[in-house]
Amino acid sequence: MNNEILLEGERLDDLELDNLMIIQKQSGYKFSTDSVLLANFTKVRQNDVYVDLCTGSGVVAILASYKNKVKKSYAVEIQPEMADRATRSIKYNNLNIEVINDDLINLTKVLGYESVDVISVNPPYNPVGLTSEKDEIAIATHEIKTNLETICRVSSKTLKYGGKFYMVHRADRLSDIIFELKKSNLEPKVLRVVYPKASKEPNLVLIEAKKGAKSGLKILSPLVLCNEDGTETQELKEIYNRKNI
Repeated sequence: MNNEILLEGERLDDLELDNLMIIQKQSGYKFSTDSVLLANFTKVRQNDVYVDLCTGSGVVAILASYKNKVKKSYAVEIQPEMADRATRSIKYNNLNIEVINDDLINLTKVLGYESVDVISVNPPYNPVGLTSEKDEIAIATHEIKTNLETICRVSSKTLKYGGKFYMVHRADRLSDIIFELKKSNLEPKVLRVVYPKASKEPNLVLIEAKKGAKSGLKILSPLVLCNEDGTETQELKEIYNRKNI
């Protein structure tokens, strides 16, 4: 089975949850802790229409759909090779997730306006800079094919009134995030700041917004990933399902 589903230069990695696996390119973009944090932060009901944008390998869609027992999900990815890997990973895990290989700007044409209950996104964090438009890793990490403004605008058009939007992003872009969310009628409702260590500055934020909601932001306790000696905190172990380690 492994040899049948893998292409040359690919490998199967363990997602550490009930034998779920993910196909990754050995020399290409690989998901990191931020994706796992987002999947754990995202809350979806079984019958919700759920979409993961900028899905890459499909890891957030796979984990969030599986954990929340979502009956039907969608995963949007603009890069054909990454969309293909996500499709094969989903097939391997026997999940009901449809991969949409398209620019997310076309999402309303595919799914319709105000048709979705929950959206999650781990977007490209960095401004374009000196990057190649043909580089898989650059496209995944830099705002080459999309940006924060576009993601918020498209998400607002696609979400139902009262729909939820979940995102992980760089902490130093929090002001931009809140500005773009509110501009698109996505009201920030829950914020959690992520610290690599308690002694370090935060590097990530997890944010939940709600379409059409009144203002009022709940700030959760900080999420610290590692102890001062570099070992994982108990909470991070639990997020990764390493409860007995």
